Amino acid sequence: METIKQLDSEILVRVKNLSGIQKNDVLDYIERIPRKGHSTKLYRRKAMKQIKKALENQ
Repeated sequence: METIKQLDSEILVRVKNLSGIQKNDVLDYIERIPRKGHSTKLYRRKAMKQIKKALENQ
Protein backbone atom coordinates (compact mmCIF):
# COMPACT_ATOMS: atom_id res chain seq x y z
CA MET A 1 0.00 0.00 0.00
CA GLU A 2 2.90 2.35 0.73
CA THR A 3 4.15 1.93 -2.85
CA ILE A 4 0.77 3.02 -4.20
CA LYS A 5 0.84 6.16 -2.02
CA GLN A 6 4.34 6.98 -3.26
CA LEU A 7 3.25 6.46 -6.85
CA ASP A 8 0.21 8.70 -6.35
CA SER A 9 2.42 11.44 -4.91
CA GLU A 10 4.94 11.13 -7.72
CA ILE A 11 2.24 11.36 -10.40
CA LEU A 12 0.65 14.43 -8.82
CA VAL A 13 3.97 16.25 -8.35
CA ARG A 14 5.03 15.67 -11.94
CA VAL A 15 1.65 16.49 -13.49
CA LYS A 16 1.37 19.79 -11.59
CA ASN A 17 4.49 21.09 -13.36
CA LEU A 18 3.23 20.38 -16.90
CA SER A 19 1.67 22.80 -19.36
CA GLY A 20 -2.02 22.55 -20.24
CA ILE A 21 -1.45 20.50 -23.40
CA GLN A 22 0.93 18.16 -21.61
CA LYS A 23 -1.56 17.66 -18.77
CA ASN A 24 -4.25 16.71 -21.26
CA ASP A 25 -1.86 14.27 -22.93
CA VAL A 26 -1.15 12.61 -19.57
CA LEU A 27 -4.86 12.29 -18.77
CA ASP A 28 -5.57 10.88 -22.22
CA TYR A 29 -2.77 8.34 -21.78
CA ILE A 30 -4.06 7.22 -18.38
CA GLU A 31 -7.58 6.85 -19.74
CA ARG A 32 -6.24 4.55 -22.49
CA ILE A 33 -4.46 2.18 -20.08
CA PRO A 34 -6.08 -1.20 -20.68
CA ARG A 35 -8.19 -2.59 -17.88
CA LYS A 36 -6.73 -5.90 -16.77
CA GLY A 37 -8.51 -6.65 -13.54
CA HIS A 38 -10.82 -5.43 -10.85
CA SER A 39 -8.10 -3.98 -8.62
CA THR A 40 -6.43 -2.26 -11.58
CA LYS A 41 -9.72 -0.66 -12.55
CA LEU A 42 -10.25 0.67 -9.03
CA TYR A 43 -6.72 2.06 -8.89
CA ARG A 44 -7.15 3.75 -12.28
CA ARG A 45 -10.35 5.45 -11.12
CA LYS A 46 -8.67 6.66 -7.94
CA ALA A 47 -5.65 7.94 -9.86
CA MET A 48 -7.81 9.75 -12.42
CA LYS A 49 -9.83 11.47 -9.68
CA GLN A 50 -6.68 12.60 -7.88
CA ILE A 51 -5.02 13.87 -11.05
CA LYS A 52 -8.13 15.74 -12.19
CA LYS A 53 -8.51 17.30 -8.73
CA ALA A 54 -4.86 18.38 -8.74
CA LEU A 55 -5.21 19.92 -12.19
CA GLU A 56 -8.34 21.84 -11.19
CA ASN A 57 -6.56 23.32 -8.17
CA GLN A 58 -3.87 24.98 -10.28
